[in-house]
Amino acid sequence: MSDQELDARSSPSGAAVLFDILQEQGVEVIFAHTGGAVIPLHVEMNRRLRRRQRVPRVIMCRQEPGAGHAAEGYARASGRVGVALATSGPGATNLITPIADAYKDSIPTVFITGQVPSFAIGSDAFQEVDTVGLTRPITKHNYLVKDVADLPWVLHEAFELAASGRPGPVLVDICKDVQLATLEEARLPRVRHRVSVPFDEARAQAIIDAVLSAERPVIKAGGGVIHAEAAPALRRFAQHFDVPVATTFNALGAVPLDAPYTLGMPGMHGSVPANYALREADLILTLGGRFDDRVAVRGFADGKRIAHVDIDPSEIDKVIRTDLALVAPLGRFLDYALDTGRRGAHGDWMARIAEWRRQMPLPYTPGDYIKPQAVIECLSELTEGNATLVTGVGQHQMWAAQYYGFRRPRQWVSSGGLGTMGFGLPAAIGAWFAHPEPPPGHQVVLVDGDGSFQMNMQELATVVANRIPLKMFVLNNSFLGMVRQWEDMMDDGHHHETCLARQWDCDADCTAVDQNCRRQLPNLSALSSVYPHLETSRVRLPGQLREVVAQALATPGPVLVDVWVDKAVDVLPMVPPGQPLGAMIES
Repeated sequence: MSDQELDARSSPSGAAVLFDILQEQGVEVIFAHTGGAVIPLHVEMNRRLRRRQRVPRVIMCRQEPGAGHAAEGYARASGRVGVALATSGPGATNLITPIADAYKDSIPTVFITGQVPSFAIGSDAFQEVDTVGLTRPITKHNYLVKDVADLPWVLHEAFELAASGRPGPVLVDICKDVQLATLEEARLPRVRHRVSVPFDEARAQAIIDAVLSAERPVIKAGGGVIHAEAAPALRRFAQHFDVPVATTFNALGAVPLDAPYTLGMPGMHGSVPANYALREADLILTLGGRFDDRVAVRGFADGKRIAHVDIDPSEIDKVIRTDLALVAPLGRFLDYALDTGRRGAHGDWMARIAEWRRQMPLPYTPGDYIKPQAVIECLSELTEGNATLVTGVGQHQMWAAQYYGFRRPRQWVSSGGLGTMGFGLPAAIGAWFAHPEPPPGHQVVLVDGDGSFQMNMQELATVVANRIPLKMFVLNNSFLGMVRQWEDMMDDGHHHETCLARQWDCDADCTAVDQNCRRQLPNLSALSSVYPHLETSRVRLPGQLREVVAQALATPGPVLVDVWVDKAVDVLPMVPPGQPLGAMIES
């Protein structure tokens, strides 16, 4: 059908409705991969581009997981809803991991998938899969649109749900015939009975009283602080009530790490002051966070009062029984507490905190090989702690969390609850599109491991095709390092399929980490011959590290640095699985 014939129609198609609503929602970029069940959407987009109409920029990722993680990275870095688009069947199933990742970390995202025509559902049609059924446990809500009259209200509600309350992923599965059908009259939205919980001042006052009367209070701030844009209020609360703050993995950056009341990240690989303070506290106030099993370890609540403020009532008493609880938006609670004008004083406790802070981050000993901690410290120093730092999952992720000097919210983009290897590179792409013209020093830096990086390495093509100036540093130890560390601890150092350099003719004794074994698979620095306009380099010696990092950060385009790090370094501190905070290993 020609553009003139389309213009002659009095009613828009489902595809046109979709793009109209995306524009209403302020969607600027969509991360996508095409396919048969979404071709009508691409046809409509191309038609609008020919007519110079405004449409979101579509970034074609090289595989659907890349598109999903890019949408997550965009949402984490911007605070806006990230959008991913894929076709039916394998396109939709390839989005399962990003959807689950967004669900675990409460990331506001809308995933749009194509579906076979409505009349073919249930017939085992080509590339048919029950996308709604598959994603029901890992979405905040999902929809199957079989009638174009439902499309407008479904899309509006999807964006509202993704961003409101406790954020999360929403999936909209749109049948192909719906995309082609004309909208004669939109169906009115179904009546939704949303329960609004009134702010309970008595409960809020009880929590404030508990903080003031406690001798050793600690705030455990979760990712909800970031989602609620409540970081400034949290900082004022900590100062006014003289309380130290442990920022969980998803809350890093909520308070600057150089502030005297900052404890760093708690948990299995948490900082010394955070874990010591939680161990010795007589009151723990959790703000906008769940009690993750890597933080709320054995004996976590013993001998303590637990207070919890969260917007999601399902998190209250789910893992740890609370003594005081309040279901409310975090900003509302923090503003209420500050408006009381009350102030706390915990001088002796803060003096102990200051002593513990001397071990944050944990000191390490330089050697003949590049220490991974040194790479992160170098990046932190050269970027003055202002970069948007994106990681994959593994040892490198924990070192980044421990040794980078975070200064602001939304500068930490990493996979927490699901722990998704391969997250880093595509998420960094999304984070860059969130702020394509960042202030000086706020560039996007990817720190990845050689194992995690290779899981979505195809997205380098997306980086180069779009001239995205990512600065990528792969900490290459030729191992799946975190698994290797656990094997050393639990299986007497026997390594099973964790050595990434091992070849079929390798006769190395993999019951020990051999620093001299430096087989490289692949040679990451050779990728410059595969991807034009990608600068690559390799650094092996500690004395060359700073110069190479500085040069990479100063290079205008995309840069990949293959950093050969000490293979034998473990992530410390570490609380062994099933042990209390007092069992933390520091050396």
